[in-house]
Amino acid sequence: MLKKILIGVGALIVLSVLTVYLVYSSINKSLPEIIKIEDYQPLLVSQVYDRNNKKIGEFFRERRVLVPYKDIPKIVVDAFLAAEDDQFFNHSGINYMGLMRAAIVNMRAGQKVQGGSTITQQVAKTLFLSNERTYTRKIKDILLAIQMEKNLSKEEILYLYLNQIYFGQSAYGIEMAAQTYFRKNVKQLSLAEAAILAGLHPAPSRFSPDRNPSRAKERQIYVLNRMADVGHISREEAEATIKQPVKVYLKEDYESFAPFYLETIRQLLVKQLGENVLLDQGIRIYTGLDLEKQKAANQAVVDGLKDLDKRQGFRGPLQTLEADEVEEFLQKQKTRLITESNPERIILPDGTFAEIEWHPRRGAKATANANPREQAETDKLPSFLKVGSSYEGVVTEVNDGIGYVEVQLPETKGYIDFETMMWARKPNFEKRPEQDQIKNPSQAVKKGDVVLVKIVSEKMDWKKSTTRKNVTRPDAARHLNLELDQEPQVEGSLLSIDQETQEVLALVGGYSFARNEFNRALQAARQTGSSFKAIVFAAALNKGYNPSTPLIDAPIAYRQSGGDEGQQDARVWKPSNHSRDFNGEITMRNALARSLNIPSVKIMEDIGVPYATEFSQRLGVFSKLNQDFTLVLGSSSLTLYEMTKVFSQFGRNGLRTRPLMIKKVIDRTGKTLLDKLDLDVRFAEETRKIEEAFETKRKAYLEGSRTTESDFYFDNPEQLIKPEVAYVITDMLKATVTDPNGTGGRAAQLGREVAGKTGSTNGYFDAWFVGYTPNVATGVWVGFDKERTIGRSEVGGRAALPIWLDYMKVAHKNLPVTSFPMPEHVKVVKIDAETGKLANSASKRVINQAFVEGTEPTTATSRSEETTDLLKQDMDE
Repeated sequence: MLKKILIGVGALIVLSVLTVYLVYSSINKSLPEIIKIEDYQPLLVSQVYDRNNKKIGEFFRERRVLVPYKDIPKIVVDAFLAAEDDQFFNHSGINYMGLMRAAIVNMRAGQKVQGGSTITQQVAKTLFLSNERTYTRKIKDILLAIQMEKNLSKEEILYLYLNQIYFGQSAYGIEMAAQTYFRKNVKQLSLAEAAILAGLHPAPSRFSPDRNPSRAKERQIYVLNRMADVGHISREEAEATIKQPVKVYLKEDYESFAPFYLETIRQLLVKQLGENVLLDQGIRIYTGLDLEKQKAANQAVVDGLKDLDKRQGFRGPLQTLEADEVEEFLQKQKTRLITESNPERIILPDGTFAEIEWHPRRGAKATANANPREQAETDKLPSFLKVGSSYEGVVTEVNDGIGYVEVQLPETKGYIDFETMMWARKPNFEKRPEQDQIKNPSQAVKKGDVVLVKIVSEKMDWKKSTTRKNVTRPDAARHLNLELDQEPQVEGSLLSIDQETQEVLALVGGYSFARNEFNRALQAARQTGSSFKAIVFAAALNKGYNPSTPLIDAPIAYRQSGGDEGQQDARVWKPSNHSRDFNGEITMRNALARSLNIPSVKIMEDIGVPYATEFSQRLGVFSKLNQDFTLVLGSSSLTLYEMTKVFSQFGRNGLRTRPLMIKKVIDRTGKTLLDKLDLDVRFAEETRKIEEAFETKRKAYLEGSRTTESDFYFDNPEQLIKPEVAYVITDMLKATVTDPNGTGGRAAQLGREVAGKTGSTNGYFDAWFVGYTPNVATGVWVGFDKERTIGRSEVGGRAALPIWLDYMKVAHKNLPVTSFPMPEHVKVVKIDAETGKLANSASKRVINQAFVEGTEPTTATSRSEETTDLLKQDMDE
């Protein structure tokens, strides 16, 4: 009997050993091959920088920046060892005591609650295995850990660990965690900050320092005490560090800087390098964008579109609240605004956030122990509110007698002076705003309405009312100065190019990328209105016209195709000027400055539509052009990109502009992957046929074949038109700004040489201003996505030019004041501003005007009856 038992036990042991061996063999065969440290190629974040090396964006699947082990401070390594595996340098990959302790805990709990993994096991699991909690996976990470310890040094394992683990907020690896939570690199981390990150790893969401300060503090204390227990720091250091406040940050919102620009370069790079390179390989992208100018462009577009939107009327409150709903609404607003407006938080020793929202002037240095009296005396505005920004508030009083609206904001209130909200009529696109104003604030809002208000200043500034004199108003010193505001429905775009480097300095594709990602600067083709006249007038200069060429501004009619000459119902086109009047004889220069339609059509008729088309295409216009006389009036639809590029080339004396988006792209080793990438690449398909045709003709010309278009072709393929023609059209476009009757007079406020052209379309559907200085070329378009009027009299000089001006004022800060460079074969003479003849004592206004050499006037004449005779003759024709 005993013998049978012993045989059975022996067989059982052999069977068990065999089973274990078979299981081990099976698992071991399924294990991945252990990598060498050189084979570690994790997913990395690609980072984007502006022209001044300021970070402006990221592309990634995992936000990770690799950092060499030698660059990780010892205090950081010690923090993680104390928190995760204090015996790391003493074991061979497995902490058997830790495994036994975990097994006991799990048996007592009746479930798996503790792992007992070493750092080596964690690396094995993270790199090669899944996160499933099974005993099979546990055996695998044990076996892998043992193999890793044989193949890799301890330092290499720590390098893998600290670069691989996840820290929350899309941050992988210690370097990105340091940048995300503390806006530092890992070398700059303090002991307190290192302890927070070491405590964060096991459960990033639960221990997040920017969301759960109390739990983050608990984990930090645990790590610091463990560091003291194992001798990495003294007990005194641990206690002193625990008492320190720690500043943490929210993840930086790069998407708010230049979203349309970033999306454009993403599309370009995916096409050039592939999505995997862009999202996974940690490339560095250096762009031509100027972050400060981009911010100015963003603000200029927002402000300009809001101003235009207000001129059309007030669309009413966002919602209306009952009395018992107001407090809850304001509390939710406060919570949201605190989160959005304060990128930094201070974790106090007790595990709470400092009440920094009450201390805008001292910001994040404030603590909850600030002196309330001092606060009341110095701080009128909670820091989650900012002067110049707009917020939702609740109307608490409407006073028609005195003329104001009281609005409650979170933790404060202010007043809207009625004199600033007289625009708030019901929307009306047919009447100019000054002709249709409300008479009392109650015509726009009532108590309980939720409205958008802009904080103008911390002190109320009552206007001098013309209708309500000698009235007592609320104390100005105690309340905010507010203005009624609203989000615009109208859209707009802006594109700006450095004239010297050709870098795209700023790109705004619409009011809000979050609202609509459609890039109106590059994708929207819209009628250009009178801004296209600049191209046709330049073509006329190329044909032999000059700024003093006399034109007749008188009524004219054209029989349109489709009707026979003898038919009564034949269609007739009668172009007219915007002002509906006529000027008789007028110079070419003045016709352009005043944007007169009839003289422009006559130029179009004379030089021919085919020639104007070819000239336009030579300058980079690829959109389809209408093949009739309306072409000069801007009936064709072009993109803002095309128009801005053309005007930029005028300012560069006819040299091609290649709007540069990306200066270079390098990989993580420093190798250059891409050198210069411009926007022309994006439109290569649209321009290919046109450019090939021109290049064929240019080569034929250079080989001796002469054509009627030979004045387009030069030895330098980058020279698009004659330098002297480009300079003269620039000089004429300066007149639109400097001439008393010029349509772009507002641009003179820039205080520099400006050449530009306004553009408006029938029915006021689109408004343009494209202008340039010797330094910067910028185009602005305004309109609705679905074409409809933007309002009566909303011409380019009123709707688009103010946006251009606000941006260009910032864009030219610290730039030298220069003049447009004059090429050869240009002559500047003094002429009579009205007749275009050489100036003499009879001239009322004398100007300097550039001419292509040989086309300048040679006689000086006084005014005569000739103008009247020509006008009569033209009307008879």
